[in-house]
Amino acid sequence: MNFITDIKWDFSQFLPVFDQLSKYIFVDTKILVAVSGWPDSMLACMLMYQYFLEKWFDLNHLYFVHCNHKTRVETDQEEQFIRSFFKEFNLSVFSYDGDEYKEDTLREWRYANFNQVVHDNQIDFLVTGHNLTDRIESSFMNMARGAGMIWFLSMRFCDENNLLSSAKILRPLLSFTKKEIEQFCEDYGIPYVIDQTNLDQNTSLRNRIRLGLFPQLVEISNKSSDVNCSFFESMKQIYLDIEKIEKTEDIGVFQTIKKSPYRNADFAYLWDIPVWFIDEKVLLAVLKKFNIYCDVSKSTLSDFLQFFKAAKQWYKYINWVYFFIASGKIYIIKAKQNFWEKYIEKQLIIDKLWVIEVGKQQLTISNPEFVWCVLRYPKMWDKVGSKSWWEYCINKKIPLFWRNFIPVVQDKSGYVSGCLDVLL
Repeated sequence: MNFITDIKWDFSQFLPVFDQLSKYIFVDTKILVAVSGWPDSMLACMLMYQYFLEKWFDLNHLYFVHCNHKTRVETDQEEQFIRSFFKEFNLSVFSYDGDEYKEDTLREWRYANFNQVVHDNQIDFLVTGHNLTDRIESSFMNMARGAGMIWFLSMRFCDENNLLSSAKILRPLLSFTKKEIEQFCEDYGIPYVIDQTNLDQNTSLRNRIRLGLFPQLVEISNKSSDVNCSFFESMKQIYLDIEKIEKTEDIGVFQTIKKSPYRNADFAYLWDIPVWFIDEKVLLAVLKKFNIYCDVSKSTLSDFLQFFKAAKQWYKYINWVYFFIASGKIYIIKAKQNFWEKYIEKQLIIDKLWVIEVGKQQLTISNPEFVWCVLRYPKMWDKVGSKSWWEYCINKKIPLFWRNFIPVVQDKSGYVSGCLDVLL
């Protein structure tokens, strides 16, 4: 198959989806699409490809990844199909070689591979083929387990995952059912494979809901399929209504963060709110809350909103107040400009296990391996094992504004063995 010429490119009905994507994906944004080969993932791939074409974005910023779970005899053929289909594009393929085929084990392995591609290529967003049917299934499963409203929503258009270290998840197909997606693939000539285990109710609780419960709901709605079924339309509207209530009524919680003796901040908070909840109304409310709204222009607000939507690990500065994004969390700190760049020239030898003072901080030394090592503050050229201090802090999810103020232990060979986690 030729990737370009064999697809019937008529994606006009997805323009609302493209409008949503434009809130997150800009000219320099890098995207990774998870490809299973099933209809939803193949349509997601085609949507992202078409989006990049329409925006004239660099296709070298569009990546694809396939994970061969090796759980069925057909998976090697499916991998070959995907390799052939995406041969002219940035495609990474991983094959499972473990002994356990448990769902949780495979999920962790899959996300470990995603993280590798994300790290190697500085990916901003992982795109998946999750759809409305998946979302409703997850809601029903979570309700059966006694979950509350936050888990009823289950999936969101832009989301976080604790297994994905430095990228967000985008789900452009959340408004469409599996049946609609299969029909789109047929109409556009998009090839796909079918996992036969998804047709067996006994395979999983998800299959029992999809194959047993949903057809009954479709029948009650007097429809022949879930396309335009009143139940699915109602669920879609419920999700929209709940998300709207969340965005208009809640500006999140502000938690005081650990005070550093070197920060000299007037205040420092962790803003406990998902990044994707932040719109102009929420942002204005927060600026007014901290009395930093004065002289904020419309263009500045727009710039801030793009900063939050991009959700990259960086910061914005406005009226003497910093907004930091680190590992999906938002910190608000009022302090001197570039306060985190200060280097602390303090060090001493650890001669025994005791409460020790370095600079302005008191630390309890309890690890015998630290005796006769140097306790000091980090430098930008430090390395922890094979990683730079910067990479180490990213992996440990240490925000930018803490990195220079955390004492580290340097062993007798001159290597930094890591920071003292007690301070975090």
